[in-house]
Amino acid sequence: MASFPVCSTQDALAALRLHQEWGIDGLMEDMPWDVWEESPVQFRRGLARSPVAPVQRPVTPRRIVKGLKEVLAEIAAAQDASALMQASRQLPGVSLMRTAKHHLAPVIVQGAPLLLVGDVPNEDEDRHGTLFAGPVGALLDKILSSVGLDRAQLSMAPAIPWRPPGGQRVSQRDVESCLPILHRAVALARPRRIVTMGSTSAFMLLQKTSRLSQLRGRWHEAHIPGLEGPVPLLPLWHPAQLGENVGRRKALWGDMLLLGETLSTEKE
Repeated sequence: MASFPVCSTQDALAALRLHQEWGIDGLMEDMPWDVWEESPVQFRRGLARSPVAPVQRPVTPRRIVKGLKEVLAEIAAAQDASALMQASRQLPGVSLMRTAKHHLAPVIVQGAPLLLVGDVPNEDEDRHGTLFAGPVGALLDKILSSVGLDRAQLSMAPAIPWRPPGGQRVSQRDVESCLPILHRAVALARPRRIVTMGSTSAFMLLQKTSRLSQLRGRWHEAHIPGLEGPVPLLPLWHPAQLGENVGRRKALWGDMLLLGETLSTEKE
């Protein structure tokens, strides 16, 4: 039988001090520890240990996924812009809301002379979260002031509430999915007249495939769910579409004169 050397008391104390310096502050136990559990295994014998409270992990509420019919019903029943935005976020099948920075909200002004409907949001609108932001908005203010209108006195709504990634062209599927949102925004504003800026909003509200150059220059009738009768609609070029195109600038000026004359006649 093998024999082991006897360790002196001095050597034993020196070994204990060395282990203490190394950070060893406990003895080897005769029961295993389960390192994957939130609390160690309770020892049945040996040194008594205080029970360790389990780690409380935050509970993430499960998102309730609603069906298309249910969401469309909530959109149609929205009583204000805030409720419309909340219901719109639940709309299935629209990927734009996951890539855009902001969800553009309609602006409802009671007694406004008209509702101004924008086009697909640009980079400035998505960055600031407001309609007609940046240089385009500054140009719009000049255009409106030419016929005595102030943007602050107008109701406004986006044709599409979210900017497509990279400013790419919005798909037909997204246009069809966002149409109920636009319809409800128009119904909430209850406008006497609608002015669309750009091709997307004109096509969505008029449901016509004609070019904007063929639609502009005259009033049309828009049939909006939730409103009793048709609403006069005037399609205009969007300020961002003007550029250095002299023909479009001239056409927009003529359309603004038509708008100004119509509004002046209504005041008389």
